[in-house]
Amino acid sequence: MKKLLYAGIVVVALVAVVAIGYRLYLGYLAGDGQITREVQADRSFGESADESTEEPEESGETPVSDEEASDASPSVGTIQFGVTSGDGGDSRAQFLIQERIFGRDNMVEGTTRQIDGAFLIDFDNHTVRVGQFEINVRDIRTRSLDVDMSRERWSDGERDVVIRAQILQSGQDEFEFSTFNPTSVSGVPETFGFGDTLNIVVTGDLTIRGVTSRVDFDMAIVLEFEDMISGEASTTVRWDDFNITIPYVGGDSDVNSVADSVELRLEFTAVPEERSGI
Repeated sequence: MKKLLYAGIVVVALVAVVAIGYRLYLGYLAGDGQITREVQADRSFGESADESTEEPEESGETPVSDEEASDASPSVGTIQFGVTSGDGGDSRAQFLIQERIFGRDNMVEGTTRQIDGAFLIDFDNHTVRVGQFEINVRDIRTRSLDVDMSRERWSDGERDVVIRAQILQSGQDEFEFSTFNPTSVSGVPETFGFGDTLNIVVTGDLTIRGVTSRVDFDMAIVLEFEDMISGEASTTVRWDDFNITIPYVGGDSDVNSVADSVELRLEFTAVPEERSGI
């Protein structure tokens, strides 16, 4: 009887050691969550020209002189706006995904303010270019919107560790950043000015964990005034399109199921960086 008792104690101890060792291993893969640098997106703007803008047809009318045009509609020129990034900015990137955990439905929100991007807006010729967006996914922190994780066996912080270690693998320097490289912009109106909202579609290549997929972001840009624009964008993707797997789901796991798709959101405020054509 004593031998069975001792054997049981040894088994329990081994299980505890393995569990602790595995947590330490996850912690090693996840790292401390500290970023290696501030985000800095490419400002070359690639080929994301507004596809909806057409060259004006010849009307046969007498051209308006520069002086007359200036009197009728003062030139604003082209302004390059840069996203205000970091903890001191008003911009952020988020994901939203539905899960069932501990037998209850729960929406998980992940957020980082480490996001950078730019816009090139020609207010005279009414064209819009959208530059690359860069996001530090290592900086993402999650929270449960429907389940109070403080009352459960593990926390949102432990989910963050799993994300950095296994899901996004952002604890590795090669996967710390995600990029969205626009290739086209559609839906820009023929005319616009300050106070207008531009509801456009931005198509481009989204790269997560080294895997690239073509996506369309529905984007609204609010042209508030010359010193600032703001807006938001969203798209829905399937996480397996990026070869992402989510561990510990189903069976005896606390996480009963996770949705196949995830909503990605960008919220941004941008201020002038350069100005030309005035």
